[in-house]
Formats: sequence, structure tokens, C-alpha cells
Amino acid sequence: MNIRKYEAFVRAVELGSLSKAAEELGYTQSGISHMMQSLEEEVGFSLMVRTSSGIQPNSEGQMLLPIIRQLLNTSEALEQYIAKIKGADTGRIRIAAYPSVATYWLPEIIRDFQRDYPHVEIQIIEMGSGAIEEIMENRQAELCIYAGGEGKGFEWIPLCRDRMLALVPPGHPLAAREAVRLQDLGAEEFITPMPDYDGEVRFILNKLEHWPHILFSACSDYAIINMVTEGLGVSILSELLLQNYSHRAVALPMDPPQERMLGMGVPQVRTASPVTRNFMRYVQRHVERRSGGGAVLDGARPE
Repeated sequence: MNIRKYEAFVRAVELGSLSKAAEELGYTQSGISHMMQSLEEEVGFSLMVRTSSGIQPNSEGQMLLPIIRQLLNTSEALEQYIAKIKGADTGRIRIAAYPSVATYWLPEIIRDFQRDYPHVEIQIIEMGSGAIEEIMENRQAELCIYAGGEGKGFEWIPLCRDRMLALVPPGHPLAAREAVRLQDLGAEEFITPMPDYDGEVRFILNKLEHWPHILFSACSDYAIINMVTEGLGVSILSELLLQNYSHRAVALPMDPPQERMLGMGVPQVRTASPVTRNFMRYVQRHVERRSGGGAVLDGARPE
């Protein structure tokens, strides 16, 4: 089995182009075309269709994609273990994370990690909850960092609790309070994240007898902050985001308190590649430093 054929097939499908995949992987156009022809002969049926907008997997190719991705991940883990035995920590980590995590956690973590492992390639995929779970299910990332990963088909390691805060415009009547009662938000015009972008807000709103009137929905947390600042409505966002982003809106604790559990997910800690396991330790070290050493829950440490 030539694993490079499968890698070329996956990249061609992801990029929608054989020529782009060839350029990225260092093949000629004729070389990658020959690889795809050889792969289809090897499996005994076609895997792709060519359209005016590029190439796409056919139904058979679509069925094989998750298995091929898992095969590639296994192959990469094998190469990394061999490299580790030889004393060379190399490889690639794809991390799916909330934009707030990617913005306020990962730069410092990656800086420290790259200092010790300069030859590891790191790719960050910024997504909402639904997309992160789909990416992990399809084995398109080795690691995810977000909230709500319990029971999602991968091993979940809680990291720390992050308060959810009410966000109101400056000068709003609620802005003068020490805390905002959850039921008080029911009478306000509300700006909410789009579905699958922040399930914690919807979980909180579901505690109300009636949802507030949803005036706007947005994919970007920063767009929501700025809309609230301009007096277009109120919202609920995480403390991680609000304490790091400069704005004039007023962030207040909620009554009763609301929070989310940030954590990281990996298909299996035991079978994760050496570089992934190393990176997980750096994530936990970062969280411990931020919280004074008490953020990681009992049993949360990878071996």
C-alpha cells in the first residue's frame, strides 16, 4: 500500500483541485494524475468526479474519506513514534478551537511549545462547537479545545471553568447593577451567536420560561460585542473573551451564576501521537499558570 496515494487523494478533495494538491505536495500534474489513476485501479472503482468548479469525491469516495483520514493519522502517528525513538520530535498537530481560545490561549502555548519543539508544524482551525465536533468525528484534527465535549465520541479532558457574563450597552439600566438576573434578560432585545457557534448561550437561554426576542444573530463574538456597544441589544459571552477584548460595553456576572467548562478533546489519549501528547501537556501547564495551579481537574492529566 502506497500511503502517499491516499494523502494525495485527501488533499485533492479538500482543495478541490489536483493541480493545487500537486503543488502543495511537491508532485507534477501528470504525477498526481497517475497516482489517482493507480489508486482507483487499486481499489477497483472510481473515487472522484470532475466538475466545472473542480474535483469532488463521488459517493464511493465520500464513504472512504473518513477511513482514509484515520489511516493517514495512524501512519503519521507511527512516523512520529519512530522519530521520537530516534530522538527527533517532528510532525504536525491540527488544533480545532474556539476563536477566543485561538486568540487568547494558543499564541502563548505555541510560543512555549515551539521553543522546545521547533520542527513541529501546527495548524489552527477556528470554529464553533458544531463544526469542531464534525472535524473531530472526521479525524481532520488531532486535538480540539472548546466547551461541551462530554459524550461526543472522543476522550474529553476538562481544563477550567469560564464564567458566562451578561453584556449590556453603556448607560443601559442593567449596567448599574452588580449582577444581572437571568430572567431580566427575557425582556431585552437579544443578540445571539449563530447556531453551532456557541451552544452555552442557548443552554442558558433555555432555562428561561420564554426566550428573549432575538434581534440579531452573528458568527463573530467580536461583532456581537460591537453591536451591544452600539446599543442594539444585550448578549451573553464568556469571560475569557470579554476580559481580553477592549470595548465600552458593560460585562456583569449573572444571577444565578452561569459558566462553561473549557477542555480539550482527543480521539484517545493512549493512542495520540507523541507530539500531540506533548502539546496537551503545554496546554494544561498554561491553564494551571493562568488559574494559580487549580484549574486542571483530578484525573485530567494525560499520561
